Amino acid sequence: MERFETEAVRQHFDSIASRYDEGKARQTRYWRCLLEIYGSLVPRSSSVLEVGCGTGALLASLAPKRGVGLDLSPAMVEEARKRHPGLEFRAEDIAHPSGREVFDHILLCDVIEHLPDPGAALEGLKAYAGAGTRLVLTSVNPVWTKPLHLAEALGLKLPEGEHEWLALSEVRGLVAGHGFRVELAEGRILLPFGVPLADAALNRLAKAPMLHGLCFVYAVVFRLA
Repeated sequence: MERFETEAVRQHFDSIASRYDEGKARQTRYWRCLLEIYGSLVPRSSSVLEVGCGTGALLASLAPKRGVGLDLSPAMVEEARKRHPGLEFRAEDIAHPSGREVFDHILLCDVIEHLPDPGAALEGLKAYAGAGTRLVLTSVNPVWTKPLHLAEALGLKLPEGEHEWLALSEVRGLVAGHGFRVELAEGRILLPFGVPLADAALNRLAKAPMLHGLCFVYAVVFRLA
């Protein structure tokens, strides 16, 4: 069942596509942390499918031997094609996959909260996953909802549009309920912004289990069971 309308999500990301990279640039520290997370989990020269690829910056940073980006927003796909002509980008709703191909890695970077029906999306991912495929997901911890809404109201970050952040326990239950097994689930960022002499040290502690509930972002790696 859809949490919100697919068309509303598409229209929102179409509306911000031309300023999406500018918005990322205002969140340099967080974006750098995300690149580090995915760079540590996805070997270079893998075949990589990114769902919700935006303008393609993350996918390009991984230097895949075959890189494909899918996005619900045709405007995002158009921007990605202009920026990264060596990669393939398609406008596609992952809940209704248009093809079948097995990738080494499938990425969902800050995407699951925007999926109208996460369960249908997980089923759709199976069209692109085989026994060896690793699915790598990151998402914001819902405990940070109020600070993020304040930052959005102050114009410090791009608007999220329709979304619903899920707790780490909810994501674990969701993927297990659709035939996937979790290989890694942990916190990854304690401070998403730069604080001299503090952010790097604190973020090194993010993987400690007792701090998962405070982390800004969590990472989950899973495979078909």
